[in-house]
Amino acid sequence: MKICDVIIIAGPGVTVKEIRWLNDTLKSMFSVIWDRYVGSSLTGIFHDCDFAEESGEVSWEGNVFDYSSYDRPDGDRIIIMKEKTDREYLISQALDLVPEGIQIYDKNACAVHFNKRSREISQIPSSMDIEGRYLLDMYNLDESISTTMTSLRTGEPVINRVDHYNSSDGTFIATANSAFPVTKNGVIVGSVVFEQDKKIVSSYISRMEGIEKALNSYSTSDSPVTFTGYTFDDVIGSGPMQDALDLAKKIAPQDCSVLLIGDTGTGKELFAQSIHKASTRRSKKFIAINCAAIPSTLIESLLFGTSKGSFTGSEDKAGYFEEADGGTLFLDELNSMGLSMQSKILRVLQENTLRRVGGKKDIRVDVRIISSCNENPFKAIADNRLRKDLFYRISTVMIDLPLLKDHIEDLDVLIKARLRESNTHFVNKVEGATPEVMDFLRSYSWPGNVRELYHVIDYAMNVTDSDKIEMQHLPKYLFGDGGVTRGGLHSAYGDQGGKTAEEQPAAVKATAEKYLPQSLQTSMDAYEEQVLRNALDHFGGNVTKTADALDIKRQSLQYRIKKYGIII
Repeated sequence: MKICDVIIIAGPGVTVKEIRWLNDTLKSMFSVIWDRYVGSSLTGIFHDCDFAEESGEVSWEGNVFDYSSYDRPDGDRIIIMKEKTDREYLISQALDLVPEGIQIYDKNACAVHFNKRSREISQIPSSMDIEGRYLLDMYNLDESISTTMTSLRTGEPVINRVDHYNSSDGTFIATANSAFPVTKNGVIVGSVVFEQDKKIVSSYISRMEGIEKALNSYSTSDSPVTFTGYTFDDVIGSGPMQDALDLAKKIAPQDCSVLLIGDTGTGKELFAQSIHKASTRRSKKFIAINCAAIPSTLIESLLFGTSKGSFTGSEDKAGYFEEADGGTLFLDELNSMGLSMQSKILRVLQENTLRRVGGKKDIRVDVRIISSCNENPFKAIADNRLRKDLFYRISTVMIDLPLLKDHIEDLDVLIKARLRESNTHFVNKVEGATPEVMDFLRSYSWPGNVRELYHVIDYAMNVTDSDKIEMQHLPKYLFGDGGVTRGGLHSAYGDQGGKTAEEQPAAVKATAEKYLPQSLQTSMDAYEEQVLRNALDHFGGNVTKTADALDIKRQSLQYRIKKYGIII
């Protein structure tokens, strides 16, 4: 570790005369910018710091440096700077994640660092500072049989020596230890010790058996599975999802344009790829472009390509239309594209030709267009965000993809499919979820649709250590942390379709204002409970009629009745 990262030499008025780098990493990151500071005043660079103090701390663009400053006889000022980082903290936290004890000693057998597990084995409180303490002052043991002392004395590793001794407070300890001397330029500078007690060994055996079983499930002769894109076999669902699937299968072999309409997470790209794979163009390329994710200044060159000399650094390069020639181009969230760009796409679709940016000749292309909107396209047209003539060109067939809450009956099969797909990546196989979890997931409004469901399942699989997903394994935001209530915003207030507070009905605003003094969770629950009680009372306790009137599933209503203790 270098004693400093950069040296700045400043003249009168703390004007930068020279910058010398001693840290190659920082030099590669900052030198281009900092070299421009030569001739500038330090006070304008480092937040008005004139380095008048002999030492201190200074910040620059979010980076923090410790500095030492002193004047030379020739009148120049030397500033030595060292970047402050979280490296030591990161290393410490990483060592705490290791399931066995780790102790680090210097060449004199004085403690440098004990990780969390080592402190637990020796019953050393986390608040106790052990740095610099001599090993034999902490443990009552014979120097001649100490694993650490032996490794320092002989300069050789000591592997799996079983030690039993007492700590300085009399605690009996029995561990299997391995010590490895650390050398620098051929000289021993310390020793690293790994220790395991009976609890650690038992945990290792159980964990390793699970890992071995998981690895043995793969045959070395099997070819690795490579994802080659979605097909209709990947579409899961019944009811409205089955209707969309049937229509997509019917029109896939045709060469008509298709407009997929659905909220985020409903599976628009899944359908687009599946239609391509079932079409006569399946042997050609499928290229997808997210129109909302690309700056308007770049999208034209990406779609149509560029000609050399059209702008500085440009080259002859094909765009997505040319690359997809003979295949399919998927324009995702087309409604987010600017109107001027929409008009240029319309021309390409009408003429089947394009001209590269800066080019002088037309290029013929044969591309099937599948596009998508994440909102009602007629509303986008009315709001002047989607050209009507382009809409009619791309929407020969429109397929509506349902929200997850509108086919919540598919929740079970979707979860099973995700578990089956993901289980191959985990040692611990998750077979399902508890009834309580399933009831809760059925009652949630799923604003992120199937994509959000898969995110929740993936999260749970990463944190669970059992074969069932339990309530504590679900992301916290589902219970209100992060702005989503346990019952779901859509269920409590009605589906507002993402409207702002100003656009929501006055009754909803008034209700929100009424409950402002309370917590959001309490307010939402109180309002939801009152709505349910009024509706049930109106329909004489008939659960089916009440659920239909509130536009929620019967099982969702039953969950809420149980949740609020409503007696019918």
